[in-house]
Amino acid sequence: MSEPSGKKNQQEPGEDKHFFVKMPEAPQIGSAEALRHEQQLLAALKTKGPRAETLEPLVVFYSRVGQQERAYHYIKLWMKHARSQDELADCLLLSGQLAEQVNQPEAAIAFYREGLAHKTENVAISYYLRNNLAYCLNLRGEYLQALDLTQQAITLDPSRPNAFKNLGVSLQGLGRYAEAARAFLKAIHVDVAYPRSLPLLEQLLAGQREKVLAEIPDIDEQVEACRRASQTVQSGRFADWAKGLTLN
Repeated sequence: MSEPSGKKNQQEPGEDKHFFVKMPEAPQIGSAEALRHEQQLLAALKTKGPRAETLEPLVVFYSRVGQQERAYHYIKLWMKHARSQDELADCLLLSGQLAEQVNQPEAAIAFYREGLAHKTENVAISYYLRNNLAYCLNLRGEYLQALDLTQQAITLDPSRPNAFKNLGVSLQGLGRYAEAARAFLKAIHVDVAYPRSLPLLEQLLAGQREKVLAEIPDIDEQVEACRRASQTVQSGRFADWAKGLTLN
C-alpha cells in the first residue's frame, strides 16, 4: 500500500511511537471493491493535497475496515493542515471515536475533552463531543458529569436520540429510575429506528419496574407501543407507529 506522496515514509502509521492508544493488529483489506475505493481516496489526496475533503474520507474508510491506527495517521496529518477550530475539533472527535472502537475509553475521554476546548461553532461536532464524552463517563460511573454533558447536548440538538439515551443511563446510575425511563422513552420517540434505547428501557424495567410504575402508571403500555413501533420500522411497513407513544 503506497503512501499518498508516492514515497514511503521512514515510519509507517502502525509504528507511530506517539500514538498512545494501543491498537490491535490491522486486518488486510480483502475485497477488490474496497481496494479500488482506497486507491481512489489516496489518489484524491495526492492530487488535491491534505485538506478536510480528502483526509476525512480516508479516516472514515480505514476506521470502517478495522485499520484504526492508519485512520489516526491521517487524522494527525489533517490536524497539521487544519484551517479552523471546527476542523481541529472534528479531528479530536474522530480520534475519540477511533479509541472507542478499540475499547479505549480513557483515551477517548482525553480526545473529547481536548475537542471541547476548541470551542467549535459546528453544532453537530459540539453535540457529539458532549454526547460521546458522556457515554464514556457513564462507563466509568461518573454519572453526574455525564448528566450535565447530556443536558448540554440536548440543548444543542434535541432532534437526535443519542443524548436522551445517555441521559437515561446517567439517571439510572443515580437511582432516578422513573426519570431514566422517561429519557429512554424520549429517545425512542425522537428516533424509533435508533436501536439502543428500547433494550435499555427494558433492562431498566426488569430491575426497577415497581419504582418506575409508581411514577409512570402506564409504563407497560408505553413500552408495548415502543415495541410495536420498533417492529414496524424494522419490517419496513408504513403505519401509525407513533400511536400510543405518550410522554409523561
